[in-house]
Amino acid sequence: MSGDEPAPRRRPGPSPVATQAAILDAAEQLFADRGLHGVSLREVAEAAGQRNNAAVHYHFGGRDELVQALFERRFVELDQRRAAMLAALDETGRGRDLDGLVEALVLPFTECMQRNGRSSWVRLVAKLHEDPRFNPFSAAADDSRPYTASEEATVATREVALRIQDVLGIDRAQAIAQFFIVTSMVVHAVADRESLACSGAAGQLGSPDELATRLVQAANAILRTPDPAPAHRRRRSTTARGTTP
Repeated sequence: MSGDEPAPRRRPGPSPVATQAAILDAAEQLFADRGLHGVSLREVAEAAGQRNNAAVHYHFGGRDELVQALFERRFVELDQRRAAMLAALDETGRGRDLDGLVEALVLPFTECMQRNGRSSWVRLVAKLHEDPRFNPFSAAADDSRPYTASEEATVATREVALRIQDVLGIDRAQAIAQFFIVTSMVVHAVADRESLACSGAAGQLGSPDELATRLVQAANAILRTPDPAPAHRRRRSTTARGTTP
């Protein structure tokens, strides 16, 4: 090469946005398969094709911040779907229709079964329920930030829960108990079906639409069940945790 020839240009590396997306994709799959504590951040970085083992810390800060980012990037769309369903109910005068509200509660999450790339996310949400720091019904949970997500990411979800509580006329204690059962049922049913589907073993469970219909029916039955707790054990409150899947 002569001194007059320009030096070859170095190819630009991936943008920060692309790097973050690669880390999120890798972490979502690994955490869904092995749990939140079964994977090191070094393994996440390697799976994302990052030579720098500190890439996760650089882009997200740490494990908890990575988990929050993983949850929110999918949940934002789910919350937007709930907002659209609420708006449709309001426009037709059904804003306090319990059947419609329960559909808005359940269907956005079950719809993840029919979307490519969401299998690992719904299984990740099931893993979050195993960790008291992220389970929205943990005694240490923040009512306004289910799954430690930001308030902005869960506006419609919390509105659905509050409307259901108001329509049913139930207090905080009963609302928490009812939503805990419904949320756990929906999350684990969808996640377990996706795990079986990934192995080609979900054939006898019917279609995703059939499971969604059954979950809506079951959620309706659970939410309408009278509170078995004695009246003196109930604590009145005007707000319930908006902690739905």
